Order: sequence, then C-alpha cells, then structure tokens
Amino acid sequence: MKPFVAVIAAAPGAIALVHGVWWSALAIAALRRAAPVVGGAGTRFTVIVPAHNEELLVGACVRSLLATRWQPTPVVLVVADNCNDATAGVGAQAGATVIERTDAVHRGKSYALDFAVEYLRAQAAPPDVVVVVDADSTVSASFFAGLADPFGRGVQVCQAYYVVAGGDASLTRLRRLAFMLVHWARPLGASRMGLGVGLKGNGMAFRWEIARDGLGGAGLAEDADTTLALARRGVAVAFAPGARVDGFMAATYEDAGVQDQRWEGGRLSLVGKSVSTAAAALRRGRVDCAGAALETASLPLSIVTGLAVLGAALSALGATPAWLGAAAVASIMTYLAAGWTAARATAGDLLALLGAPRFILHKLGVYTALIARRGPGSWERTARR
Repeated sequence: MKPFVAVIAAAPGAIALVHGVWWSALAIAALRRAAPVVGGAGTRFTVIVPAHNEELLVGACVRSLLATRWQPTPVVLVVADNCNDATAGVGAQAGATVIERTDAVHRGKSYALDFAVEYLRAQAAPPDVVVVVDADSTVSASFFAGLADPFGRGVQVCQAYYVVAGGDASLTRLRRLAFMLVHWARPLGASRMGLGVGLKGNGMAFRWEIARDGLGGAGLAEDADTTLALARRGVAVAFAPGARVDGFMAATYEDAGVQDQRWEGGRLSLVGKSVSTAAAALRRGRVDCAGAALETASLPLSIVTGLAVLGAALSALGATPAWLGAAAVASIMTYLAAGWTAARATAGDLLALLGAPRFILHKLGVYTALIARRGPGSWERTARR
C-alpha cells in the first residue's frame, strides 16, 4: 500500500485512539469521590438569567436560586429578551430584578448576557461574582457554597456541574448519561490534573473583574467561544463539582434536531480556533489554558465512536495494523466504563443505552444537515414538550 493511502486509512483509528486514551485518562482521574463543599458565606453573587419566552419555567428557576439561603442573598437578574409572553412578570413575582431587551436583529444568549453586564456596570456596587443560569434550570441547595469554594481559592472563572433535569423519555435518559461523561468525569479529571475545563453554557461563574469587560463569547456555541477567549487572556476555567444546576433538554427527537445542529455545528466550527488557541497557550507555558482549549476541540463522542468502528473495520480488512483498530475500540470502551463509574451511574441509568440505535440515527441526521448546510444560521429557541 502506498504511504499516502496508508496514512489516510489509519486516520480514523488514530483519531479515535487519541480521543479515547485522553478521555480515559481524565475519567480514571475522576474515579475518586469529590471532596465535600466547604465554601463559606460572604461572596456577593449576582445571577444573570437570560430568558426568551420562558414564562413556564423562569419562576421555578428564580425560586430555586433564592431558596439556597446563601448570605448575602444573591441578586437574581432576569433578562427578558425579546419576549412576547409573561416572562418578565413571572420573574419579578418570583423575586428577581427584571430588565427587558428588545432587538429583532441581534437575538440570542450572548446579546442578552452583554445587555446584563452593561446594566451591572452602571450599578454603584457591582457583585463579587457573576453567575449565568439558564431560565429552564434549577440549582442545588449547595449551589452558591459550591461556587464560593473555588473562588475562595483564587479562581477567576468556574463551571458548575450541569445535569440533565429529570424525565423518563428515552432521549432525556441518554442525554443524562452523556452529560455524566462530558460534564462530570472529564472536567473533574482535568481539574485533578491541574488543567482548565470548558464552559458548558449553564452554571458558568465569573469574578466581576473578568465579567465587567464582557464575557467574550459569540456565535452558536457562545460557551465554547468564551472558553477560548478566556484562554487567550490567560484565564483557565476551573470545575466546581459541589455546585449543581439541572437544566431541561428537548425530550423528543423532533425538538432536539435544531438544538443539536446548533451545538454540534457551533463547536465543530471552532475546532481550528481551539487548536491554535491551545498551541499559543502552550508557547506561553499555560498548560491549564491549553487543556481548556483542547477540550473545546474534542470531537463529539458519536463521531469518535464512528471513527473507532471504521478503524476496526479497516483493520479487519487488512488496510491498517490489527492493533490500531482494536486499541481504538478498547480506548472508547475504557472511557465509557471509567466515566460512568466516576459519575456513579446506576444500572437503571445504563438501561438508557437500549435507545442508542435511535440516537445514532438522529445524530446521523444532524451531521447530514450540517454537511448540507441546512443547520440553523442563527440562534433559535429549543421547544420543550
């Protein structure tokens, strides 16, 4: 076989193996249980809740934030962004400060966050820490204590543990399993290795000195873009495992299509930028920032698993060494086993894997739409049923 053809044939297995080995290392590092939350009172939090037509859920979000009994009482700032329902009234009734924004052209979460930061800059006494929580979410009783813990150790930005809210739909249960890997095992393992983690969009917290200049994110994956903007500034995101936020996801494949195209398309578009940001961080000696940037460059598990299977098939056909295909598949299996063990997944949780074939078909449709450029070119609210 010609060298060029051999390299091309080996690429799927090699890419899968690199991902699998690295993810396995992170998951194994996360196996030890997280330490108890020790954050004490005193930090002044302001929580920005961007909300577009969330009258059904924003009240529960605000009430959960105020029910934590953190002292001093956090300020909850709801941004009613281009709403034509009762979001503003429901948020105010639940105890939030509400500001309303109307701009039919500049729509989306990043604009709502910029609007809120501008509002906070005009206040006489800005907060110590700015937190972003989605309007369709609720937080744990220890949420602010869990955030205060890393900030008390000098952290500038941190990410809470983002969990899929309860629900028995097959897609919801599969999402919950996936979040255990991406939102618990990998960030916890990275933090124990001294590496930064990626922001997840919900449960993000920023010291005011960072937030006041703007959060830096834009596009369809503003959380990933913010992670990269921070890495370029020399700021690595820390993980706060003691702070938990539960957010609702689309429960049907029909509703999930737009959401997944936005997520996957936005993140895939940043791969080149992520790699260059990581390389620049390494040149500056900032391994922690490079780790955060490379996390945003990681391919989705569905793609990596597909590459591993393709690599194994090519090995079976003799196009690549036998060990490469076997090692790629083994590394992914090790990652899944260690990751779900680290997240304490139950047998009931793992039964969700019975719905994996339908999920794979859904993902194929998402990537087909992206390749055909039928994905969303701008932000769209995800329907929830």
